[in-house]
Amino acid sequence: MVPPGQTSATLRMVSFRLEPGQAMGVIGVSGAGKSTLAKALIGLWHPAGGKIRLDGAALDQHEPDTLGKHIGYLPQRVQLFEGTIKDNIARMSTNPDDAAVVAAAKQAAAHDMILKLPEGYDTPVDMTGGRLSGGQIQRIGLARALYMDPVVLVLDEPNANLDNEGSRALNNATRAMKAAGRAVFIMAHRPAAIQECDLILYLENGAARAFGPRDEIMTKVVANRAQIEKARSDCGAGVA
Repeated sequence: MVPPGQTSATLRMVSFRLEPGQAMGVIGVSGAGKSTLAKALIGLWHPAGGKIRLDGAALDQHEPDTLGKHIGYLPQRVQLFEGTIKDNIARMSTNPDDAAVVAAAKQAAAHDMILKLPEGYDTPVDMTGGRLSGGQIQRIGLARALYMDPVVLVLDEPNANLDNEGSRALNNATRAMKAAGRAVFIMAHRPAAIQECDLILYLENGAARAFGPRDEIMTKVVANRAQIEKARSDCGAGVA
């Protein structure tokens, strides 16, 4: 994967399969390639080699409008658009489904928070978020990702600004998506975000270093980090 404007790949030799009803956590330090993979999974960036397939067809074989209806995306930095909260949750649709907007907000633990605002779902917002806090913006972004029950949900650092209630809503939403036969990808630094994940992909320097069941991979990652820290400690002791 070569991001636009760059000449070298930031993601390479990554291969996996996620079945309906499964959630996969993607972990790694900053710069490992998590956000690059997220943008590739939603069809925003196209791979220089290989294919990303949804239901057997490559993403570029789907019409953009159709693909957008099937994929929910929460970016690392949520950007609101000028309009109402309802408009934002409904992805600026000219004909929003009010019931689906409320359902998505409830799933994101945003409904009660929205009702407390001056004009509820009709409260106007702009690109700065206005008087909304980072956590409130994050919940609205999560509701937007969940709007109209997508078949694939891609969450990039979803609990970066979430409080405990928001983090619980995230785990509940992941669990509900899995139960409904949907697929969920969660790019995360924090272990709390991947509690409901079945599989883990561990990225390092843009390459897959480990992939498999969550507990197995997390055990390997923790053991590997412990070995690295011990080696560093030993080197320091030798220098001293």
